Amino acid sequence: MADEQGEVLSIVEKRLQEIERRVLSSEEDLKRFQNESCLDTLGRVQNELQRLASKYQRISETWKKMKDLENFLSAEFMDKVALDDDSKADIVISGENQLRLCCEQLHEIEDMKKIVNTEPLKDLPTWSSKMEPLIEIHINQKELLDGTTSRLNNLLSNYNNIITMLSKQFVEWDNILTRMEIELDTKPSE
Repeated sequence: MADEQGEVLSIVEKRLQEIERRVLSSEEDLKRFQNESCLDTLGRVQNELQRLASKYQRISETWKKMKDLENFLSAEFMDKVALDDDSKADIVISGENQLRLCCEQLHEIEDMKKIVNTEPLKDLPTWSSKMEPLIEIHINQKELLDGTTSRLNNLLSNYNNIITMLSKQFVEWDNILTRMEIELDTKPSE
């Protein structure tokens, strides 16, 4: 039994030496921790972490939640949370209409690719240089049209004002004539 414990102890010692070799990869690390064992270093680190946890509230909260985090990140938790095939099938079936709509839209896009990839549209960059003078002419004509439209609106407004004034004048003259006629009609009877 003592022989078995000795073997286990030597295996554990070899594993610790391998861990130290992997963790302490640089010469500086080896010199710094040469007189100190891995367990002593881990103990010192744990004490420092406890001191920081007592000093800073967020660190202590994180340490308290560490077990939950480890639980959530474990493979067993993911297996518990993972959906079974029936649940996955239900989710896909419930989204059937949306999947069909997406499929139809993708088919429409594929059909429209044929239109976009036609020969005339492929030559569009060469036509753009030829279109520049036409664009300038169009812009100039639009400016002329805007100016003409503005002048026409002013003329129509002036015309409407004149017609309105004339109408008022004619109504006033008509009222004057009507009064005069009434006065003339009433005078002979006297």
